[in-house]
Amino acid sequence: MGFNVKKYIPIIIHILFCIIILFIPLLIMTRNGTMVDKHYLGYFLRTSVLIVLFYINYLILIDKFLFKKQFLLYFAINIGLIIVLMSFQNFIFDILAGLTPPNIEELGERIHRTPPPSFKEMRIIGDYTLIVLSIGMSVALKATMRWHKDSINFESVKSAQLEADLRNLRSQLNPHFLFNTLNNIYSLIAIDSPKAQEAVHMLSRLLRYVLYENDQKFVSVDKEIEFTKNYIDLMRLRLNPNVKLNVLIRDEGCKNQIASLMFMTLIENAFKHGINNTDESFIDIKILVEENKGILCTVENSISESNEAMESKNSGIGLSNLKKRLDLLYPGKYQFETKKQDNAFTALLRINF
Repeated sequence: MGFNVKKYIPIIIHILFCIIILFIPLLIMTRNGTMVDKHYLGYFLRTSVLIVLFYINYLILIDKFLFKKQFLLYFAINIGLIIVLMSFQNFIFDILAGLTPPNIEELGERIHRTPPPSFKEMRIIGDYTLIVLSIGMSVALKATMRWHKDSINFESVKSAQLEADLRNLRSQLNPHFLFNTLNNIYSLIAIDSPKAQEAVHMLSRLLRYVLYENDQKFVSVDKEIEFTKNYIDLMRLRLNPNVKLNVLIRDEGCKNQIASLMFMTLIENAFKHGINNTDESFIDIKILVEENKGILCTVENSISESNEAMESKNSGIGLSNLKKRLDLLYPGKYQFETKKQDNAFTALLRINF
């Protein structure tokens, strides 16, 4: 097991921060080029108290009490800590004052710059203000780090849920596609056996794509277009002469990728519900690919009263499944509309790259 440098980077940063805060004044707290020891010791003691309070809160109290909503206990412990640390600080100051011999020149300076009567009170207010700020900074930093960690965990859970939802939808889609295609071939066997054999061969190529080539979330546009063309050719075999099929697919050599089987539901529904064995019917399919914009797919088919009843009865997972996949894969980046008008059903799907 190797040494993980990243694990210790935050600790190193905290240590360097404390060193800088405590010892940088050694370079600037001078008088006439020499260090005034007691001035630095006063700064060192006060800053040490702030650092101790900061890290006791940051490492222990915030997680153990504040985040568990034990507010009274949290504030009580902090008040006790402040009293203890300030008493210790004042005790050290008193000892240092007793050990330090008076300096005549400095006493003379003090006489000429006698502070106002409220100086001591202002010093106390300043100390306690810095203490409150120190504790507040520890709470803010801890809360920010917790929020960041929770955000990462939430995104991980959300991503895992997304993958699970997509796998579930794909597992529904592939058997759905296979079931409908086998039904079409079954009906074709009784009508035209050679065509049925050709359909089985074409189906094997489609299944190879479904089972092996599109196991990724996204596939290249040209592969998806080729698969769509093959599927349309397979469905064309079972059409009656009274069905007019118009197909326009324009691909300008797009190198982008798209989620697999996105158009299959719309085309499948058109062949399932747009064919009438007795009346004139039609299916119009248009897929236009633009390199820098996206893909526009429109499918329009005729519907009769019998087909419309069958559609409402056997709608299955088709369009709702497609809508769920679009919401998961292209949130805010797609347009999906369907409408029925004058015995015709139209579906429009636009996906932006």
